[in-house]
Amino acid sequence: MTEKKQIVLIYSVVAIVCALIIGMSVWLASLKRTKSENGPYAEDVGKVEVTEIMSLERDLDLVKQDGEAVKISDLEDKVWIATQFYAVCPMCAERNGTRLLQVYNQFKDNPNFKVVCLSIDPESDTDEHLMNLEKGLAVDGDNWWFVKTETEKMREYMRFEMLFGDIKLRTVQSEIDEKGKWAHDMGIQVYRGDTLLKKWHEGLPPEDLTNLVAKALQSLEDNE
Repeated sequence: MTEKKQIVLIYSVVAIVCALIIGMSVWLASLKRTKSENGPYAEDVGKVEVTEIMSLERDLDLVKQDGEAVKISDLEDKVWIATQFYAVCPMCAERNGTRLLQVYNQFKDNPNFKVVCLSIDPESDTDEHLMNLEKGLAVDGDNWWFVKTETEKMREYMRFEMLFGDIKLRTVQSEIDEKGKWAHDMGIQVYRGDTLLKKWHEGLPPEDLTNLVAKALQSLEDNE
């Protein structure tokens, strides 16, 4: 092989490697952008601390399971945990019947604590369905709210104000049978008034959630 051909070969290999590096960088950036646009926000997986992630800027009118009109601003002096749900979701039933109920039973006697479950399918979640959920979990409707409002208004608020992840309709029947028709954010947000303190996920230690609520309640009481 002549010296000229060797030089051409070397530059060709370098060019190919550079192209691969650039292509990989673009692909990774695309993945990051896709996750940023479609994935759940505020995924705090750090220490159990009462830190402020963001604050709610807008209010929202809601209706509870008993027909009472309430608003997000009614929770301004409370520590509350927020979740998405719909009445016939098997995954919500498991989460609500285990993790949420454990936290609720620990703090239900504290007047400054509430659980707020926000319906992603208000048209299907009738008052009867919501009252049956309250009775099935044996909880007090004064401090465990199942709330709803007009569908688009609710989803827009949850996505862009509370920064929950996207809601998508499942199309694979086996997944629908196992997980329900709606794919939605299963995280549990912890608020002190209008301030989001943490978003808890199933992959985090269960005690993180109860410890954070306890610290938030103590912080709230210290400031009263």
